Amino acid sequence: MEANTTPELTSHYYEIADLQLELRFPARLNLNDILPSFVGFRGEKRNGTPAAVVIFQEEEVPSEEEWGALRSDISLVWGDNFRFYEQENAFVTLIKHTVKDKQWMMKSAKDFSESRIYGKADDARMGEFVSWLLMVVFGQVGLQHRLILIHASVIAYQQRQGIAFLGKSGTGKSTHSRLWLQHIPNTELLNDDNPVVRLEEDGKAMIYGTPWSGKTPCYKNKCVELKGFVRLAQAPLNRFTRKKGVESLVAVLPSCTALRWNKDLFNAMTNTLSQLVEQVNVGYLECLPDAEAAKTSYSALFEE
Repeated sequence: MEANTTPELTSHYYEIADLQLELRFPARLNLNDILPSFVGFRGEKRNGTPAAVVIFQEEEVPSEEEWGALRSDISLVWGDNFRFYEQENAFVTLIKHTVKDKQWMMKSAKDFSESRIYGKADDARMGEFVSWLLMVVFGQVGLQHRLILIHASVIAYQQRQGIAFLGKSGTGKSTHSRLWLQHIPNTELLNDDNPVVRLEEDGKAMIYGTPWSGKTPCYKNKCVELKGFVRLAQAPLNRFTRKKGVESLVAVLPSCTALRWNKDLFNAMTNTLSQLVEQVNVGYLECLPDAEAAKTSYSALFEE
């Protein structure tokens, strides 16, 4: 008989925005080295079932005919190397490369409760790929727990209240956060790219740091109450406009993570977001990259 060559898997648990993920990886791999931004989020196994289980399969990526129907090939992170497919009972996320054995694929249940990542552990970029695929899982499974992963830069003011600055890549989110750090006392950066907003059971809106923070190494396992969302636009002046009703929803929606191909997940996201924008301030800031811009947004939010 052939010897069993399946590697022994070890379970690792991570707590992100009070949601537990279980990662099952070959015991020989040191996940602290592979996923350094996750170290501060490690936890112990809780009673009950984790929100999502992700299993690493050190195998070749399945052949193309097994991927399913193409749904998207657009990604700000991976450019032309990204593909997203749908099968009858699963979604497939592919980071596609010209070198076949460097491709990475993840097959997920429709509710993302379980996913399998296929790739090679000797790939020098393994940590980068795995981290991003885990963000895909977390962003979707969190929607079932009134949690939304957003594209934003977040400032915590007086360690109690958070402001999420929204906008397209290159708009100046990180710049505006930096202006707050320089010109508004008692501020700190909570996350610079992918924080999480959560609607708690008591109805309070909270914003959390995550292991994903773009190019800025800011991986804080902490949260503060969400004071407001501010969508930024470059302009020759500094002017803050408050948004209400449908306008507030439209201002925040483009920055939220959800799959429009899965109606259950997308509806869960819009339902949570509708409640969030009723409770927190939402504004539109036309601004210059100067100190006055930070003071304008601060005044609008904290000197009402």
